[in-house]
Amino acid sequence: MKFCITLLTFLVHILYVVGQEKPTPPEGMVFVPAGEFIMGSVYGDPDERPQQIASTKAYFIDKYEVSNTEFAKFDPTFKFPPEKKNNAAIVTWSKADAYAKWAGKRLPTEKEWEKAARGIDGRVFPWGDTYDNTYVVWDQKETRGTSIAKPASPYGCYDMAGSVWEWTSDWYKPYPGNTVPMEQYGETYKVMRGGSNFNNHSFIRTSQRYYVLPEKIHVYPVGIRCVKDID
Repeated sequence: MKFCITLLTFLVHILYVVGQEKPTPPEGMVFVPAGEFIMGSVYGDPDERPQQIASTKAYFIDKYEVSNTEFAKFDPTFKFPPEKKNNAAIVTWSKADAYAKWAGKRLPTEKEWEKAARGIDGRVFPWGDTYDNTYVVWDQKETRGTSIAKPASPYGCYDMAGSVWEWTSDWYKPYPGNTVPMEQYGETYKVMRGGSNFNNHSFIRTSQRYYVLPEKIHVYPVGIRCVKDID
């Protein structure tokens, strides 16, 4: 069944994308075309179900997570050790949202984040369906986009597995058709994606969702990857 859905989605996507112009991304961003993709999981956690065919408009997304140096340009009071200038900035949701707006961008929706991470074929990890420890960012000392973080996602994003969790703009709510109750559903928790260097491989799956209070970062390291609308 997954193969049939994947093949159909792939063919529809190819036909749709052929007719799209590919705009030049702003510096440090990559282009994600409009169209459908497989979202969610059949075998993952209950909040990842049901697996569905979702769609997005075309957009740009940051190639890397926002670094400490980049965030400090927005907030000069932001402090970090000099040796961590290239590490992903760990900030609250409100600060991440403020940074994104300052940069002329915004935080991604769950759909946008997941599509950028897995492409259209429903892959489990950004590089494919098979777990490979050498592709995961387990050590935040690594410079963004180095060999440990390769290969990139289907659209050219790095560090979407491990490193730090990444904020989305969405509240933690059930997918349409999900009948599994969760007391955390509602508008109390924001969704973060991608796992971190503190998590095992199940947390770095492209469909993995996790909830966190917007202003709490002492429990989970959460960073920023922005998107930009295409005018």
